[in-house]
Amino acid sequence: MSDNMTPSMPPSGDPTPEQEPKDEGNIQAPETEIEIASEGFWTLSRMEKAEPYPLPEVSESQLEDMAESVAEELRQQPTAGSGSVALGGAPETATAQDGPTPAATSGGYNYPGPFTRHEPLCMVYPYITAGKIFFTQRGRSYVGSAFSIGNYAFFTAGHCVHDGSNSSAGWSQNLVFVPAYRDGNAPYGTWRATKLWARTRWYQNGIPNGLPEDMGGGVLLPINNRKISQVVGWLGFAWNWSKFQHWHSLGWPAAAPFNGNRLWDVQASYAYDGSVGGTIAMGNDMTGGCSGGPWVWQFGTGNYANGLNSYRLNSRPQEMCSPYFGDAAKSLKDLLVSATP
Repeated sequence: MSDNMTPSMPPSGDPTPEQEPKDEGNIQAPETEIEIASEGFWTLSRMEKAEPYPLPEVSESQLEDMAESVAEELRQQPTAGSGSVALGGAPETATAQDGPTPAATSGGYNYPGPFTRHEPLCMVYPYITAGKIFFTQRGRSYVGSAFSIGNYAFFTAGHCVHDGSNSSAGWSQNLVFVPAYRDGNAPYGTWRATKLWARTRWYQNGIPNGLPEDMGGGVLLPINNRKISQVVGWLGFAWNWSKFQHWHSLGWPAAAPFNGNRLWDVQASYAYDGSVGGTIAMGNDMTGGCSGGPWVWQFGTGNYANGLNSYRLNSRPQEMCSPYFGDAAKSLKDLLVSATP
């Protein structure tokens, strides 16, 4: 299968892991320590007052002692060849986005990498699979972004489910997922998370050493006996592909100059390797609140999640970095999709 494959729209139905998922490298929040949001917890007033979760930033001084680990992890990323995919699915009631977007590039760019940004129709597939998340962490209310990946599951940045402090006190609480959020409206409901997971490397190391695995997610209670994947569909998933790709980065940036009320779509190609080994960068000016939004590859055809909004170098406000989606991302995705509330 080549990098420029254009698969047809996937059939409906929930994805099934290719084999029994493993817990290797993933850590679950103790269920006794997770607060599930009550039906009335997230009032409109509380949602409006929630802060954009600060987009993690890495300074030049933090990178000084990481040179060798950066080089080693980047050597492990494929630069060509074929990876694997899991298909996504659109809900029966959703309109699909028309047509493929530009093909992958074969090279990179210097900073700032080029990008375009627009406000899309958030109730059209695959946009409908993305949602704004609201959660509390150490007593403060925050917003971020996430996406449906099948069954009861959602996927997001690790820092949206745990603060990377290597402490059970760092888990997020009262997390809800609001797909297609727009101007305070929840057209497909407010979905409450009951279980959370993160990659262990993020949980233990945080910024900067945990950023190559800044990934997390959880499972959501059904609404009216329907799973989130039945209502909004889910994105496919692509891992172990060449890093030379073109993506649509989705999210609800809430820090200035954005206000968090609308979904934004930033289109860009691979620019260069991220400052932290095991990550990749694109041109992108979204701000806090976009954390955890998906990088969608083969948009309009395959619609595969192939990265997410994670962090940037603090001297480069027009870049966005993502963990490279390899075996670690696949492990967490399979675990989440196999889980139940």
